[in-house]
Amino acid sequence: MRRLGIMWVLVPALAATLAACGDDDGATTTETYSTGVTTTTAAPTTTIAVTTTVTAATTVTEAPTTTATTLPADAHPVLGLSWGAVFPPEGATATYRVTTYGGATLDLPATIEYGVEWRGGTWDRFVIGTPEPGNDAMVVYFDRSAPWGFAVKGDEVFTVGTTGGPEMVEFFEEPLSFDGLVLPEAAFEAETQITLEFAGGGGMTQGVTYRLEALALGEDLVVPAGTLGPTVRLQATLGGEFMGGGTFSLDLWLHPEQFLVKMTDGPAFALIELLTPWG
Repeated sequence: MRRLGIMWVLVPALAATLAACGDDDGATTTETYSTGVTTTTAAPTTTIAVTTTVTAATTVTEAPTTTATTLPADAHPVLGLSWGAVFPPEGATATYRVTTYGGATLDLPATIEYGVEWRGGTWDRFVIGTPEPGNDAMVVYFDRSAPWGFAVKGDEVFTVGTTGGPEMVEFFEEPLSFDGLVLPEAAFEAETQITLEFAGGGGMTQGVTYRLEALALGEDLVVPAGTLGPTVRLQATLGGEFMGGGTFSLDLWLHPEQFLVKMTDGPAFALIELLTPWG
């Protein structure tokens, strides 16, 4: 059974923030001390029996100098990281090894596209696979225009068995906005409405709750691309009417340079793991 819900995509933007794991100072101050030495030699004095030379040394210590790092305009207020540097550049690609809910293992290309028109707005989108009917693929639409804010509009799920369009589309009427400064000190929680549309017609709008929390910071993770670290392990829990009164949780691992590196029980695939790094 395919898992519904797009909460997991709220957090790729936090990879760099959380994976710093303890680096809590955005600017670096270095104190440098230098010492100047002045040597004065008095003229020799001659007596009948003894000649004496006296040398007087004076040491002067200068005041410390301070060098401050200039932060970019979109820097995180605590870590000093640039918001724009969090995302792969336009045209960057990667490959993910995925396991479908039918049990098949596939190696699929991935990319990020900026400024894409979708459902009456302009969005950025994260793509795994080829988002066309008859393919296994996942597309997530989001807005990253506000530094350290992240808003999700919706997603599309394509499957090899559905040839008339996406098998499922999920979207919010108003994008679900996330504050990138919340984690890891507290969990992010939200309650909203989500609309689902299905291949062949039909759909529904239901209430849904989201809870996102950090489970682990700084751990190394072994994926097909190799051992990557430090990573951030996050867990998203969905509930409310959307889940029939129950709850469902999924986990994902993020990396400051390699974006999403692993996810379990996502909207399109049972397992996603990075195979070829972003570049």
